[in-house]
Amino acid sequence: TWYKMEQMIIGGIDLDPVITHRFSIDDFQKGFDIMEEGKCGKVILNWD
Repeated sequence: TWYKMEQMIIGGIDLDPVITHRFSIDDFQKGFDIMEEGKCGKVILNWD
């Protein structure tokens, strides 16, 4: 649940190993393609 995740984050859990890819929002299709292939963990789309 969200509450358990919040406690893990507050406790200092390192989420970096879970995030496998980062893309600009302009490259969102690449992120979706990788997710569809099942070759990733968490994909982050950056709005910067």
